[in-house]
Amino acid sequence: MENDLDKIEFRVLIKDGVNYYYILKGEHHNSETFCFVPEAGFHFTEHESGEAHIQTEKDKGRPAKGIPIAITTGSAGQSCGSGVRHETPEDLGVAYSITDLIVTLDSLDSEFQKYNRSVEGCFIIDKAFFSKDTSAVHIGLWYVPTRNEASFEFNIPEYLLHKVIKCEPQIWIFAEPCV
Repeated sequence: MENDLDKIEFRVLIKDGVNYYYILKGEHHNSETFCFVPEAGFHFTEHESGEAHIQTEKDKGRPAKGIPIAITTGSAGQSCGSGVRHETPEDLGVAYSITDLIVTLDSLDSEFQKYNRSVEGCFIIDKAFFSKDTSAVHIGLWYVPTRNEASFEFNIPEYLLHKVIKCEPQIWIFAEPCV
């Protein structure tokens, strides 16, 4: 039985002025990572076995909302069912992409849920960091083994990087404007 102390949660928000918009909830259980896009009707899972897939939510009570977001799996691999199989997180020697999201910024207020809870511990992407003509942001989630931090970290400004260091490999989340 899983211990709740082994469960790590993190959230990704986009700040626009004084408002925060809820983009992603991540959960890491032992060696599995789940990425939930609120109200989208699907989630992405990176399993301990190395299998990764996007799965439709089965909640019939709430209809999925069509939101302007794209989500992709981290890398190619051998097909297995509805997903792909690749190295397991424990076997990684280098940084490895879990998944990537492309989020449009033009309609945050009408397309995404406002986040009205404490933002402590959340990765906040401030829209003000980007030029006025930026219409979308690329958000990447990566497994980064402690021994490989230096080769990955120098590429990302600190204000656009969030680290979940309570697990190994660590989970790093970064943001960059789409051009």
